[in-house]
Amino acid sequence: MRITTNQVFSQSLTGMLSLQEAIQRYQTQLSSGKRLLTAADDPVAAAQSVNLSAHLEALKQYDRNSNVVTLRLSEQDTAVGNTQNALQRVRELILQAKNGALSTSDRRAIAAEVGQRMNEVLNLANQKNSSDEYVFAGTAVAAQPFTANAAGTVLYNGNQNVRALEIADGRVMGDGFSGAEVFMAQRNGNGTFVTNFNVANTGTGRLINAAVTNIAAVAPASFQINFTSPTTYDVVNVTSGATVLAAQPYTASAAINFNGISVAVTGAPNAGDRFLIGPSQNQSIFATISKAQQDMSVDATSPKLTSDMASNLDRALSDIDQAMSGLDSVRAQIGARQNALDSQTNTNADLTVQIQTIKAKLEDVDPVAAISNLARQTQALAAAQQAFVKVQGLSLFNYLR
Repeated sequence: MRITTNQVFSQSLTGMLSLQEAIQRYQTQLSSGKRLLTAADDPVAAAQSVNLSAHLEALKQYDRNSNVVTLRLSEQDTAVGNTQNALQRVRELILQAKNGALSTSDRRAIAAEVGQRMNEVLNLANQKNSSDEYVFAGTAVAAQPFTANAAGTVLYNGNQNVRALEIADGRVMGDGFSGAEVFMAQRNGNGTFVTNFNVANTGTGRLINAAVTNIAAVAPASFQINFTSPTTYDVVNVTSGATVLAAQPYTASAAINFNGISVAVTGAPNAGDRFLIGPSQNQSIFATISKAQQDMSVDATSPKLTSDMASNLDRALSDIDQAMSGLDSVRAQIGARQNALDSQTNTNADLTVQIQTIKAKLEDVDPVAAISNLARQTQALAAAQQAFVKVQGLSLFNYLR
């Protein structure tokens, strides 16, 4: 096989250039600390590295989302806690107003403070966050969620949706609760049933000690306790028309038990007086406070009006207690979400470390191996250069000389 001088030069030059390229690559790897300088260095590892980088970016976004949700939940938790404090003060004021020794002017002075607490709760419900968004407007964050109409009734203008952000692959977390759920949908009465009296009653009887004795037996129906005389009463299921208890002897403050419900009547009812028991309904916190303010402002100029006021204030206490219980439930759910966010954040952090470790193994250079390869290639280049010097002098013309 004939090897021309041109082939010798060409092959030698190509070999030395390849060695120089390898030396340059190992030098760059050592200076950058990266094994993968281009996808051509290891196509499979490069593809895996791209996927891992995308996953890391997703985890960073999940952390940002978690921080946003945590902040929004914290803002709602603070507002709900302050609302509970205001309701606790309203409860104390209702208890003060129930004092029979107070005059009408005394109770109206108490009612004035209840009105201030009403304004406080309304301001809390219309609270904005650091982004100038209403925190209880649902997803309609630009519009004020609660406004009072000409009659003083507070209306909800937001929606019942909540924003949800992704905090992990396939896992989303709501950033709070709508104002409808927090302020407008609290149950009245004792949460199961609510008591009332017929405004046409002429006696001083009033319902007390409303309690559930067997929740499974409570029917979704309305009942009446009808006094057929000052000393006897019937209990009627108004919904079905059936008489539940007939011709029962009346003893003041004695328990009246039926259908899983226990109530008592105190005072002196007259024949024809009726007391009403029906399923609890949703009632806004604003309506609860407003009604309590109205009830304690009544000028109780007769025993009957005094009894009616006492009944209404008893009802107000039950409604306040239910509202506070409902807000406790909201805060418990907020706390549960915050705990879930903390747990997921820790999981994401652990996953980030794992992915970074795997990515480093794919991308980062092994310094010992790189230095060894650099030394080997440098020696090979030096040997090639020396060999080339010798080979380039072996030509026919040099021999003839």
